[in-house]
Amino acid sequence: MGESISDQELRRRLLTFNTVVPPVTDSTRRLLMRKLADLESRHSSQIDSPKSNDISLINVSNWNHSASEDEDKNSYLFTETRKFSNKLPEIQTEKKKPRLYDSNVSLTPREPIFRSPRSNPVTETPYADQAIQRWKEKMMNQSQTDKNDVSNTSQYDFPSPVSSIYSQNSRRYIQPTQQRHLGNGYTRNTQYIILLFIGFFVVIFGLYFTSIQSSTVVLPPGILNSLCAKKNLQGFDCETEQERVQKLYSSLVSQVQDKYIKNQCETSDIEPTVDAQTIFEYISTHENLPSREIEELVELFKSIAKTYSDSPIGFDTSFNINIQPNLPILCAVKNIFTNMFYLILWLGIVSLSLISLYFGICYMTTKSEKHKQEVNRLVENIIDLLKQHAQYRPNEGYLPIIHIRDQLIPPNERQKKSKIWAEVEQYFTESESRVRSEIQQIDGEDFQVWRWVQPMSPVTAKKIWQGQAFETTDGSMNSPQPSPTSCLKIRHMFGPDSMLGADCELRVKDAILEKCESVEVLHLSVDRSSQEGCVYVKCASPTEAGKAYRQLHGFWYDGKLVTVKFLRLERYHQRFPDAVSMTIPLTPSNNEKRSLQ
Repeated sequence: MGESISDQELRRRLLTFNTVVPPVTDSTRRLLMRKLADLESRHSSQIDSPKSNDISLINVSNWNHSASEDEDKNSYLFTETRKFSNKLPEIQTEKKKPRLYDSNVSLTPREPIFRSPRSNPVTETPYADQAIQRWKEKMMNQSQTDKNDVSNTSQYDFPSPVSSIYSQNSRRYIQPTQQRHLGNGYTRNTQYIILLFIGFFVVIFGLYFTSIQSSTVVLPPGILNSLCAKKNLQGFDCETEQERVQKLYSSLVSQVQDKYIKNQCETSDIEPTVDAQTIFEYISTHENLPSREIEELVELFKSIAKTYSDSPIGFDTSFNINIQPNLPILCAVKNIFTNMFYLILWLGIVSLSLISLYFGICYMTTKSEKHKQEVNRLVENIIDLLKQHAQYRPNEGYLPIIHIRDQLIPPNERQKKSKIWAEVEQYFTESESRVRSEIQQIDGEDFQVWRWVQPMSPVTAKKIWQGQAFETTDGSMNSPQPSPTSCLKIRHMFGPDSMLGADCELRVKDAILEKCESVEVLHLSVDRSSQEGCVYVKCASPTEAGKAYRQLHGFWYDGKLVTVKFLRLERYHQRFPDAVSMTIPLTPSNNEKRSLQ
């Protein structure tokens, strides 16, 4: 066989099995012939044998593309290991194969399985997806066991077709989804940052290129023509003289601009000006002209710099920059950054000042408002103390100022609130007519006191019924007979500032029910927001309402004269819909009858 096959035929037949073919020489030809015979015998045995195990293996692993490529790359290595398998048959047959697949899939202990070329693809079974998933889980769970088994076989150089596939594709199969998402997020953020920097530099360079001015200096024709007329020059001589003046003026502009650029970009010690003497020396060095003509040129340049508005230089005491020249790109970018920095710094200082001013005004306003509220709170508390003391002790209707302060302000806050207390004293001295400041002797010691001087209502400490204002026992002379309705409106049962306690409403209800003890009252409502102290009452009948009218109208209660009038039943029910269903007479909350004592 070795004599009948040429080198080209041997290489072609080996390449049909997708194997790596080294150069065919006398030393490698015998080895390549043995490899070809072995590959062809295996291929023919696989075709003749049942395909169940091969198909199962292919379906389990789903190696239609990736596995076949890896096995083809390693096929040459497998053929090389055939030399060792022939020498060590017992070791190879007794060696335990790594358990890489499901338990129901068994592999015979034979040499590694080689695929047929891709021209004969294997059709996948319906259970391929489930088998692939189980294979991935097996590969994850048994990775450590596989490594140990493969390490035992490494001394005999038996590579596994699955190991190469797992090593090359493990990242693709096992890479966590969350990690890929995080990587995409980081990549997206990096792209945004890069785009931001690119946009920033585009703006910077745009500002630079928009600031570029034309570097050509063109003198006005009128000046050049007047120069020729002054020297009586015509034709070619006039044009020559104009070109020389133009050139000298451009040189002057260049000198001034160079000094300005050095001042801006290199060092600030250089004055960005050129004096007339320097120009005189420059012209005398470069032009062979008499001193008088040089002086005339210098005076001409001065005149042009002063009067020509488009001239890039001007003249005051020396030649200076009139129009900023084009700076080098690095210097221009540095100046732009510097100007932007100072602009941002200035805006930051102004913004910080405005914010500080705003918060300062807010703080002062809040502090002033809090100060006023504290003063008003102390004033109201002092007035309540003086009124209460004058009500219960009318013969001693005064309190020492220092005692009031000690009662209202805790000891640890008296020093801090000394200014507030001074304003409170000033308020009572200047703005409160109901309180008078005087000196009283208390327990043998003189005290500055505040006295409540407003006359108090004829009332005692208890809120009680104090008698009748009319002489007749039937109430007012104008009381209707008979009663028109069963609803009443009672006025002046309380003052606008007396409904502050939690039991004030209950006390007013008890006072009315105790006074109308023999009357069947079905509904009673106290209007706490009323300025006239109104109470609404519904009785069981117009007759009962007439009894209540005669027992309440014209009587004094809590120092106020109580008045009563009748209300229409429809209007009462419109205001109090819950009164329609009430049929049980009301009774006082207790049996003490405090309003009648």
